[in-house]
Amino acid sequence: MPKIELSRNDFKAFWETTVRYYELDPQGVMHNANYVAFFDQAITAYFKHVNYDYLSDIEETNKDFHTVQVLVQYNKPLYFDQDIEIGVKVKEIGNSSMTWIMGMFLKETGDLVSSCEAVHVYTDQTTMKPTPITDELKAKLKFN
Repeated sequence: MPKIELSRNDFKAFWETTVRYYELDPQGVMHNANYVAFFDQAITAYFKHVNYDYLSDIEETNKDFHTVQVLVQYNKPLYFDQDIEIGVKVKEIGNSSMTWIMGMFLKETGDLVSSCEAVHVYTDQTTMKPTPITDELKAKLKFN
């Protein structure tokens, strides 16, 4: 599998957080499952960054994005109280799916500690089938 190479300069939108004690595993490093939670939170922050009201859109259209694939690359461990920032951008938007690319960086050094590629499918909540992403929504989400 090819290594995902990213730098902080690849992104315009970021979400910042600090590693908390309860996110650590018995080895004293952030548990691997928490990386996915952080990446998911960064996507939510991206929605706010581009003024996309995610919850209102679900209520108004009865459509929602479902995560269908997440690929995480772990480069370095994270420890308690480290400050990180996650860069988020849309890699590709298709007919009913979109692919995100994200990089998790140590705020102090800019080192890439993890990267993620995630695929979401826009889904009709009644039929639970993929549905086209409107051109208007594509334009709003494709900030980068």
